[in-house]
Amino acid sequence: MAPLPRIGIVEDQALVLNLLTDLCRHRFGYDVAFSARDAKSALAALESSPPEAMLVDINLPDNDGISLALEIKKRLPRMKIIILSAECTEYTIFRVRQSGLHGYVDKNADPDFIQAALDSVLNRDLPFFTPLVREIARHTAQDSQAFSKVLSDREHELLPLLGMGRSDAELATLKSLAPDTVRKHRESIMRKLQLKTLPDLVHYCIEKGFLQTRPDGEIRPATWTPSTNSS
Repeated sequence: MAPLPRIGIVEDQALVLNLLTDLCRHRFGYDVAFSARDAKSALAALESSPPEAMLVDINLPDNDGISLALEIKKRLPRMKIIILSAECTEYTIFRVRQSGLHGYVDKNADPDFIQAALDSVLNRDLPFFTPLVREIARHTAQDSQAFSKVLSDREHELLPLLGMGRSDAELATLKSLAPDTVRKHRESIMRKLQLKTLPDLVHYCIEKGFLQTRPDGEIRPATWTPSTNSS
């Protein structure tokens, strides 16, 4: 008898983690190599029990799920990683696709999509995105004014920080730029996105997913994720 495919699960909420573990083990028939509630525990578990695929929640108490996934890919390039999130925002989906990860499952979708995603990445070596995620990605691709088309890499990087209300001087120090350079980037961002005021920019960042809410309720800027695709 062939061994069961081994997976790892990273999810900060204990109830959801237990439900996912039970679902994957008893309903879908996977060997759950480990489950972890934060990035540090997940990285430690990988040292002793590396699985073939992982389900990673995007909101973790000590890291961003996509940033964790990229760290795992550095250590284990062949690892298949599927992001889980209830926040299907344009920027989050854009980051997952930029990162070259293998899937994105909307937590509000039917649980059977988790099995479909694992089957797709493990048995067919194909990425998997739930219908809502595909629809949002399609809308972004068709929008000629989407941030992914009009902003530079540096502007992508600065936008979440501007949405947090950081001043030009603060960002200049943080990013080792001249204050005047930051001011020009801010003006360029607002012009390209057709935003007129700071509240407009903050609202845009929240709506599109440039700002994330941590499990403890703290608002933090989403990490800029340069493309890791070979193309």
